[in-house]
Amino acid sequence: MPDYGSSQTREHILKASWDLIANHESSLKLTEVATKAAVSRQAIYLHFGDRAGLVLALVQHMDETLDLGSKLAHVRAAPDGAELLGRAMRLNTQFWSAVFPVARILEAAQNDDAALSSAWHDRMTFRQKTFLAMIKQIADGGELSPDWDIEEAAGVLYATAHFDTWRELTHHLGWTEDRYVVAMTRLLCRALLRRS
Repeated sequence: MPDYGSSQTREHILKASWDLIANHESSLKLTEVATKAAVSRQAIYLHFGDRAGLVLALVQHMDETLDLGSKLAHVRAAPDGAELLGRAMRLNTQFWSAVFPVARILEAAQNDDAALSSAWHDRMTFRQKTFLAMIKQIADGGELSPDWDIEEAAGVLYATAHFDTWRELTHHLGWTEDRYVVAMTRLLCRALLRRS
């Protein structure tokens, strides 16, 4: 008999949820997750509280699975602002490519589904804070253009790296990952960095 309270069960539920939402564009109904994970709905409630908790745990699990923390540390270890922006755009396109099926559903459902909207808002807030920290680092290094204050520049970086922008360029206009990185880095460097 499976131990429904175990960490392995939790991981199994998260993997089943990711598979469902990525492969079938599921709205992540708990009955579907329970069936896919071969657990009871009660096991899902035990680990995540409710559907909103499951969805939020799923997007956080995606970050952990993709090792986002160490990849962000690599971005922040850049020796200068131009390299930081280039590394940020490389990570941005790699991240959106990896989570595209899930991100598409979260973004599309944000006005119709409270749980999915909460998860999307949580991730966007995290991204805003992350980009703000990057811009502060550039400003602390004396490289931010005097045309910008830190919050405005962070807003520009956030909007430029947003899922909608990335999707338009890579999926609708057919840009390759390399073209995206080069073009967006050039744009951001010219817009945000102090001219020497």
